[in-house]
Amino acid sequence: MYYFSFYYCASLILSISGVLFPVMVDSVGINYGQIANNLPSPDNVVPLVKSIGATKVKLYDADARVLRAFANTGVEFIVGLGNEYLSKMRDPDKAQAWIKSNVQAYLPATKITCITVGNEVLTFNDTSLSDDLLLAMQSVHTALVNLGLDKQVSVTTPHSLAILETSYPPSAGAFRRDRAGCVTKILNFHAKTGSPFMINAYPYFAYKGNPKQVNLDFVLFQPNQGIVDPATNLHYDNMLFAQIDAVYFALSSLGYKKLPIHISETAGHPKEMRTRQGLRWTMRRNTMET
Repeated sequence: MYYFSFYYCASLILSISGVLFPVMVDSVGINYGQIANNLPSPDNVVPLVKSIGATKVKLYDADARVLRAFANTGVEFIVGLGNEYLSKMRDPDKAQAWIKSNVQAYLPATKITCITVGNEVLTFNDTSLSDDLLLAMQSVHTALVNLGLDKQVSVTTPHSLAILETSYPPSAGAFRRDRAGCVTKILNFHAKTGSPFMINAYPYFAYKGNPKQVNLDFVLFQPNQGIVDPATNLHYDNMLFAQIDAVYFALSSLGYKKLPIHISETAGHPKEMRTRQGLRWTMRRNTMET
């Protein structure tokens, strides 16, 4: 019962190195969401995470119960500051106070390695959030430096794949022109601090938006003919790899091809996808087996 409750609120997180593809997946983890019924306690989640070989967990907040439960397990944690915190985190004193209470207090027993500031901010309709994002990221990083934690805890922000203006073919990957200024400043921050570029990639949404043109097997990691990028002659046998390479080419076009790319979310909630039962399980299983 707990197995299904746990996965009902979890999606995958992949740490990627080495693009162009074939990709090297450094590690696989889960997004630990908690908006659901009949959830297991954090103490009961620990063996579930270990049973699937996940080495990373991403929270959308900094839940004290979860962080305490995973103490001394070796599982790496990404903790999150929601969009509602961006304005407040521009204040260095408030950023430092938050880190002391929500990060430093659990180190080193709980292996917190990253803080995400906001989520998909640059594709959100509220432009004030975009104005706050980089300043909040800088403030949080400065607080980590002041506390001597910047070498073990990085700062980043997850982006929607909608941040790309072009994603097909992958070699044509490019960021939206109306967000180019914001994106470039954030990429410069990543380059200076050594933090990863995070992207939420949901291949199924591409199928949902254009089911007549997108092969479902290509989305679900099932056997298929795949696609060939005419510019690079690279063959892709699944949508996720093509999406990640589109991000790589977009980064390269701005001079940031060496930035590590982390897939902060993939797969998805069945109610979001509005798909028949089983597709989300197929994608998760095949993603982890690829």
